Amino acid sequence: MTGFDTCVVVDWSARSAPSPATPAADAIWMAIATDAGVDCHYYRTRSAACFALEALFEQERAAGRRVVAGFDFPFAYPAGFGEIVTGSKDPFALWAWLADAIQDDDTNANNRFDVARQLNGMFPGVGPFWGCPAKDADTVLPARGTERHGHGMAERRAVERSVPRAQSCWKLYTTGSVGSQALMGIPRLQAMRHRFGTDLSVAPFQTPDTAIVLVELFPSLLANDIAAQQAEDEIKDRAQVRVLAQVLSRLPAVDLNRLLSTGDQEEGWILGVGEETLMSAHASTPS
Repeated sequence: MTGFDTCVVVDWSARSAPSPATPAADAIWMAIATDAGVDCHYYRTRSAACFALEALFEQERAAGRRVVAGFDFPFAYPAGFGEIVTGSKDPFALWAWLADAIQDDDTNANNRFDVARQLNGMFPGVGPFWGCPAKDADTVLPARGTERHGHGMAERRAVERSVPRAQSCWKLYTTGSVGSQALMGIPRLQAMRHRFGTDLSVAPFQTPDTAIVLVELFPSLLANDIAAQQAEDEIKDRAQVRVLAQVLSRLPAVDLNRLLSTGDQEEGWILGVGEETLMSAHASTPS
């Protein structure tokens, strides 16, 4: 197996309540690219989005069609974090730990700040996680990053050090809080690993030769292309998933497989970093 029949891109959300009934920004958007074109969908909760996504995976697997699905949150943390938390460098040990710790119900209510506080308690000093509503801040989980000290963790993964616009995975609150997205996203992906077993792999930690492959994305890698293709009244999140799904669907199999196989086995990788020219070339290819 080499190419993919269906390419999915998900713009994730760590909201603590359902998103507005009317499609809005900073919510969950999903684009699905097939030979028939690209369809975009909006979801108010993580549970609703995952129900739809898993149903799509089941349908495509039953039809013998391969799926690659990209998500815009970190799949792992700076080197050493997982080993301190779980005793293992295997990123899936941390995935399992987070899946056990995180509570996330069908209305998006969740305990991510409590889990971040529990994780911070495993490290010296203060941190590495930071950011929460002022009423929830304390000496273990500070509201501001400048209040951290002595925790011993790098601020960014190696891949993020080459992408200046990428936010730190330790940031849990306000604009660009990908740390909360990861805490709320990784347990959902771990559930998919359990459901689909050996039919699902996670790049770059596993060989991407399965029926379903999950991968980490960073939409801002193609910010200029997305801006150029965004319709006048189109929500930016929708434009991002639409353009990225098109890119994945247009990449030659040999290039996409190479990108899926690139990255650090402990820290993970953002698909396409260092290959922005290649990605951009396919963003501008006519449909």
